[in-house]
Amino acid sequence: MKQLLGMFFLVIVVCGGPFMLYTVKEEIVFEPGAIVVHTVYLIQQLASGSLGTYYLGENERSIAEDIVPFALNTFKLLFSSVSIAVVASLVFGLFLQRFRAVRQLQKILNLVSTIPDFILIFMSILAAVAFYKWTNIRVITLSPTSDSTNDWFPMMLLAIGPTIFLMKVVSLKYAQIGGEDYIKTVLAKGMGIWHVLIHHVYKNIKPFLIADLKKTIAITVANLFIVEYLLNVVGLTRFIFSKGGGYQFNAAVMGLLGIILLSLLVYVLIRAALYLFERVVVYK
Repeated sequence: MKQLLGMFFLVIVVCGGPFMLYTVKEEIVFEPGAIVVHTVYLIQQLASGSLGTYYLGENERSIAEDIVPFALNTFKLLFSSVSIAVVASLVFGLFLQRFRAVRQLQKILNLVSTIPDFILIFMSILAAVAFYKWTNIRVITLSPTSDSTNDWFPMMLLAIGPTIFLMKVVSLKYAQIGGEDYIKTVLAKGMGIWHVLIHHVYKNIKPFLIADLKKTIAITVANLFIVEYLLNVVGLTRFIFSKGGGYQFNAAVMGLLGIILLSLLVYVLIRAALYLFERVVVYK
């Protein structure tokens, strides 16, 4: 309970930043009392059973009515992107790592990893625009008045950063663990390569995979703001970046809280999926 309250007030401080610190006639104004007024109003709204309203353009809408469909879209993006990162890292970083083509792919990804994620996202958008010019097939919508045309393109775009990061982690640990004496001993005893990968290498890589899962989700959330905004995805970031409606405190708090809670849910679900994989495949 204390952690939830701490998280709530941290979100309040972050979302209240624009009201506490701003400029007037090139002078910096610090007014901490402004956040108290907005917080009191938010708590009053919550106490009355309402989440308040926000403006989408010139239209005033209820946050409570939109937060569930927005959250579902954001959850779908987050969960799918992190799942792609985990599956790809295990498949290409572990189980297929011994193939030369996969190792060459890994070298290419190591080079790509030096490019910031937001630049990769912009480059992907430019590639989609060029693809439309060549084929007249539209895969993205860049108009601020239209929503995203599909789910798969934002999903794949969001998966780029976490996939590269996690695949690099798993590949590095594979190289370290694969050279250990006990792995060489098991192979010398005639154990099959798949048995060694699943029952020995994976078990030793899993702790590192779990440890970096939080970083993977953090990378995904950071890129989520860019992807949802640029591709007009109807998700929780729309509460924070209300197009045409200006910055709105209640909506920003609800949106950021929702993203944090969804991140925790995605972490729990991925952990559960890895546990099921271990129960079914490793310890069958």
